[in-house]
Amino acid sequence: MKFMMKFKALFAFIMVLGLVLPVAAVNADEVNSTEERLNYLALGDSLAAGMNDQGAIAKGYADYFAIGLQEAGELNYNKGFAVPGYKTTNILEDLKSNVQKRIYNLEGEQEVTVDLNTAVKEADVITISVGANDVLAYIKKDPQTGQFKFDLQEVAAGIKSVGQNYHAILSALKQINPEVEIFVMGYYNPYPTLEAYTQQFTLLVNELDKAVGQVTEANGGHFVKVVEEIAADYKTHVPNPANIHLSDAGYQVVGNKFLESFATLADEEEATEEPIEGPVFTDLAGHWSAEYVKAAVEYGVISGFEDGTFKPNQAVNRIQIVSIIGRSLEVPGQAVEVPFVDISNYSEKIQAEVAKVAGLGIVVGEKGYFKPEDKVTRAQLAVMISRAYTATTGETYVPKQVAPFKDIAGYNEETQNAITLLYDLGIVQGTGNGAFSPSSDVTRAQAAKIILGFLTLPTEQELVVN
Repeated sequence: MKFMMKFKALFAFIMVLGLVLPVAAVNADEVNSTEERLNYLALGDSLAAGMNDQGAIAKGYADYFAIGLQEAGELNYNKGFAVPGYKTTNILEDLKSNVQKRIYNLEGEQEVTVDLNTAVKEADVITISVGANDVLAYIKKDPQTGQFKFDLQEVAAGIKSVGQNYHAILSALKQINPEVEIFVMGYYNPYPTLEAYTQQFTLLVNELDKAVGQVTEANGGHFVKVVEEIAADYKTHVPNPANIHLSDAGYQVVGNKFLESFATLADEEEATEEPIEGPVFTDLAGHWSAEYVKAAVEYGVISGFEDGTFKPNQAVNRIQIVSIIGRSLEVPGQAVEVPFVDISNYSEKIQAEVAKVAGLGIVVGEKGYFKPEDKVTRAQLAVMISRAYTATTGETYVPKQVAPFKDIAGYNEETQNAITLLYDLGIVQGTGNGAFSPSSDVTRAQAAKIILGFLTLPTEQELVVN
């Protein structure tokens, strides 16, 4: 990551402190003599906003994490996009609409505003805590008896939905800022004094941690598990039986966990300085697609050129994209002969891949011609991926509402639904200003990201349409 070298002193500083907050009596100049600033953005619900066990907004885990970072060097911090009551769907909507809100830092709410896309683009570090409100909505409490009613099917569906939405959130953040480091807070028992429900809430927390943790790590993030630390002293950390929020001491514990996770990046950075096995393309240094391309190469669905380059900005043609899709699909194609007369000069392997994809109905030719050198537009690739989705799942995706791109209305229903599929899966977010740019040519970098996104979707994923 680009900021890692700038803040190696910060990592050492955190480790020397023993990860104990609040930090005090430190000379920042001795720790970080540069003028570089770390940009930290906190997203999420009331925990990120800092609502305490009395229902007031005070210092939350994000603030204590920021305090630890600030004592070690210059910091730009903003928790203005953290809102009490937020669910995963709210963060997705904020990202899609690019909301604008006031900056809220350690000095309080400021007059200055910033839009979410800009805040994400400028961030070196993002923390997220969200998902509890999604699932707690399925747990009903009788106001008279105080007893809880668990609908296990609804709770399980809610946990699955949280995982799917986190995938979309993390994908969107990485698309805006591929180099940002994202830390996701785990969950804790919000009702520790209700011993009759300890088993149910323990299971709930474990399943949430499992679902969100797996999605976080699969998307290159860092999952910060806190259940054991909070459980170590429930009376201190969650002291109010009538309020599920943490106390000041509880937030400090969580802040320490984030600092600890942040500090481990120093070790990870040292590890990445070892020679990397596999192809290293000479033209991907600093390119937004580098990690996507690397993963796609590891999947065996894409490769570079003999001169050691990948040519990420080069437009892909039909033969290239169909060959990639053919290698990506694990479903067997129908046994058909090569149906096109204009691909005979390609290798037998590529001809077989084209025949497989054509046999599945993913691509069609025109009067026996495939036109292999024709460029592929973003709309055309969306249709191919949508048909591949149908070939894989046996289902045709029909959204509840079409993706909110202003430049796709003139396309047919299949194309609009295909674009919406990629949008609802969090694979694409558009090209800015509410546009999808359906007629633009797909580059090799974009193709790698889109197909990788399709390949790495959770098993048996049910789409969540917001």
